[in-house]
Amino acid sequence: MHSLRYLSLASLIGLLATGQGHAQAGATASLQTGPATVSVAPPLPAVLKAVVSAPAFSPDSVFINPEVRPQFVGGDKAFAAYLAKSIRYPQVALQRRISGKVYVNFILSAQGKVTDAHVISGPGNGLNDEALRLVWLMPPWEPARVNGQPVRVACTIPIAFSADR
Repeated sequence: MHSLRYLSLASLIGLLATGQGHAQAGATASLQTGPATVSVAPPLPAVLKAVVSAPAFSPDSVFINPEVRPQFVGGDKAFAAYLAKSIRYPQVALQRRISGKVYVNFILSAQGKVTDAHVISGPGNGLNDEALRLVWLMPPWEPARVNGQPVRVACTIPIAFSADR
């Protein structure tokens, strides 16, 4: 997908540069010094400069595999500690001795905040709701980055529940 964006950008730059060459044919300055001729092209037009410096993605883009992955502040150990401290095992699941993993998908904003969280799969019996509650209450993460800029990223995390504790 990124290569398509770069290909489109390269094609656009090529078209603009070609159009510029035709529009200003003969607008180069030539300096003749003996047998060699030196040509100086005019500076790039403002439109072309804007296209070249524009980011290759929209602020609304959601990345799946960014250059720098998002990270829970403090790393994996801090994430495990957050879950251990915040989890409330549902009574129904405890009584029925139901265990399992709940997979929660969400979008992490460029500010590191959870948006659009939903359960992909889980054993139910209150565990899905508890996993979703834990995700919504998470503190902000270190956001994902592309070209050094924070970006939105799609995340899926498993939250394991064990009734045998």
